[in-house]
Amino acid sequence: MDKKATRKSPRGDSRRRAILDSALRLFSERGFNSASIADIAADVGMTQAGMLHHFPSKAALLLAVLQEREERNQKAKSESLERGFDYLSTFLRTLHTNERTPILVQLFAILSAESIVQDHPAHDWFVERYREVAASMTSELAAVFDQSKLPAGMTLEAFARWIIAVADGVRLQWLLDPTAVSRETSMIQFFTILRPYMRDPDMHISLDEPSQEKRR
Repeated sequence: MDKKATRKSPRGDSRRRAILDSALRLFSERGFNSASIADIAADVGMTQAGMLHHFPSKAALLLAVLQEREERNQKAKSESLERGFDYLSTFLRTLHTNERTPILVQLFAILSAESIVQDHPAHDWFVERYREVAASMTSELAAVFDQSKLPAGMTLEAFARWIIAVADGVRLQWLLDPTAVSRETSMIQFFTILRPYMRDPDMHISLDEPSQEKRR
């Protein structure tokens, strides 16, 4: 029985991969509500019943697509930090990597906007995702900013939410007109405004490889 399952696994993984890739593309082009199970099944050459064997519902497929994107970003983030990049440079590198696949950026922008409606299947996922990102970034920024330098009433969580908001806002402008704005440049300029509050105001924030000294 194990051998039989092993023989079937590669084919099943291949079909699952094809479904995810198709859903990613169609959701990003049409939005979740306009891309149907029938559209995705036809795109990958499967019956709807066959596709639902891998993903029991359209909502389950949507969440799988979103989760895969997050897992890719988390993996890239971990690898960047391990290579010696500071947190803000790692943030820039994640944006830069995502922009190499505009369809993923577009997918996230469309679905995050659609999910504002509370009965959208990704509503809770996005609410929790932003909570987790804000909490994680707030924690990471403690090593970047000197809280004693912050203006009265200002918190690291506020800085975190500003960074997220600027990145999201510039993302929308970049998607509408890629020639109008650079997310990398915009974020570096924003970080420059925040330098007076950093522990090391001269910290080098960029996509460049960290020096050998910093890697040690």
